[in-house]
Amino acid sequence: MTAGTDNNRGMTTVQRPLPGPGIGVELTLQQELACALRILAGSGFGENIAGHITWADATTPNLWANPWGKWWEEVQASDIVAVDPDGHVVDGRWDVTPAVFLHTELHRARPDARIVIHNHPYFATLLAAMGEAPRLVHQNSCIFDGELGVVDEYDGSIDDASSGARLAERVGSASGVLLVSHGVIVTGPTIQEATYKAVTFERMCRMTYDVLRAGREPVEIPEPARASMKALLKRNAPRVYWEGAVRQLLRDQPEVLS
Repeated sequence: MTAGTDNNRGMTTVQRPLPGPGIGVELTLQQELACALRILAGSGFGENIAGHITWADATTPNLWANPWGKWWEEVQASDIVAVDPDGHVVDGRWDVTPAVFLHTELHRARPDARIVIHNHPYFATLLAAMGEAPRLVHQNSCIFDGELGVVDEYDGSIDDASSGARLAERVGSASGVLLVSHGVIVTGPTIQEATYKAVTFERMCRMTYDVLRAGREPVEIPEPARASMKALLKRNAPRVYWEGAVRQLLRDQPEVLS
């Protein structure tokens, strides 16, 4: 990011950074979803067999999802399955999570949430067990300004459409949600933004927990400063984070694209 001078007003302005090196290869939707699963698994967002990511297809009513029975860190592009709006597999060789209704109903209620990520990352789940909302204690957490939620009623497994619809209603418009005694939901309009927000959410939860554990009250970003930082992060961070994470993944685990 560079600073420049507005010649008309003599004021310092913030300019858009130049594009980075990119990924170097065009990826299919299935390849991007497989990459997201492995990136998040590597960041500590997963819990062995738990968790699922869905991507609402812009050209059909269907959702793309990771398969049931494979850990996030071993999923390849060819493993990705498609499910219809009622949770039935319509393409792919594997089954889908029994908790697919957590996704179908949230996508149905929230067209803006094209990506829905659910898992039980340690520090987010730790705060969920405490009933403690994460705090905006670091500038990058401002990407969640006005978009944090806590669902404080535990309903057990989301195993049918009606329970999924109830959860979607409680999630509302939030893009980062703690599910008490359960885990977390993160949503986004793109795979890049959703992946970046998921990593940022868990880091925000860890920082909140560490400050509380130290016996201190978290010092949050002042509200007047949050909106401008949120806009800056949404504009610049997701793509650059995504491209760097994918480059490293393809260097070390090229089979993810298969």
